[in-house]
Amino acid sequence: MASAGFVNAQNEVKDQVVTAIGTGNATELGKHLVANVDLTVLNTSEYYSRAQAEQVLRKFFAETEPLGLSIEHEGTSKVGDRYYIGRLRTSKGEHRVTFFLKKGDVFQVKTLRIETAR
Repeated sequence: MASAGFVNAQNEVKDQVVTAIGTGNATELGKHLVANVDLTVLNTSEYYSRAQAEQVLRKFFAETEPLGLSIEHEGTSKVGDRYYIGRLRTSKGEHRVTFFLKKGDVFQVKTLRIETAR
C-alpha cells in the first residue's frame, strides 16, 4: 500500500506537470523530465535530452498557445508507472496529451506525447 507521503509527492508532481503543459511553460516542464525523455510532439517522436526536449516544447508552445490541460483518465502501467491522459486546449484546437511518471528519487516524466485529438 502506498503511503500518504508517496501519493502526495506523486500528485504534486502531476499537478505541476499539468500546470506547466496547460500554460505552455517549457522551462517548468523541463524540471520534471528524466535525463533522456521519450517525447512525441504531433508527428515527431524521438528520445531527447532534457535540454533538447525543452527546446522542442518551447517551439510547440510558441506556435500553438496552450489554453489549459484537463486530465480525463489516469492509472498505473504494468511496470508501476503512473500515466495520465488529457485534453490540451490550444489556439489551434485540441490535442491529446499522455504522460508517464516514473518513480526514482523523485517522480519524473519519462514519456510525454502531444498528439492531434481525434
